[in-house]
Amino acid sequence: MEALIFEDIMSPGVILSNCIELSGTHKYYPDYLQVDQVIILTLSDKLVPSNLPKRSALVYNINLYITDENGNIAYFDCDMQHTYNTGQIRKEHKEYKAVGGKEALHSDMDAGHFGLALGQHPSIAMEQHKHTNRYGAWRKFEIDWNKLSGEGHKVNVKAVFVEGDEKGTYSPFWCIRETIDENEDGASEYVITNDDLQ
Repeated sequence: MEALIFEDIMSPGVILSNCIELSGTHKYYPDYLQVDQVIILTLSDKLVPSNLPKRSALVYNINLYITDENGNIAYFDCDMQHTYNTGQIRKEHKEYKAVGGKEALHSDMDAGHFGLALGQHPSIAMEQHKHTNRYGAWRKFEIDWNKLSGEGHKVNVKAVFVEGDEKGTYSPFWCIRETIDENEDGASEYVITNDDLQ
């Protein structure tokens, strides 16, 4: 089954034709990405966010993260799950800062992890501009998704990351598809760019 998404943002669209089955759930990812290995993660597993395995499907619960040939996150399909014990998770996973703060590969960047409060794996991170990550568009999305998931809504987020010319975990922009309560007809699509202060 092929699904065309991001048709209004990326021309001619992104074909989700590759598939991985996770606990009876089928997760589709873009046809241009090659997966050589599937790695099942538990919360106790620790990866280095700035050195993720290349051409891999990283699976945590029913969340899917796909890396490209450089080991950068190129796509994810994640279900946001309201999580309360984020402080304890941070204490046990110092690596979540590996692409941010003093160790950022680019200036003015943070570790753009996809929300510990949203049930995402703490080792999965990507550089984001600190304004976007702390106060801007991405932070606003995280707050909204956290509120919705805390109220019992099902929030699914798919994102395609576009490679830049520079090395490292930096992506100049990414396209996001947000689906609330499995309402595909009412799904919303957005673009976030690291180059603009939003």
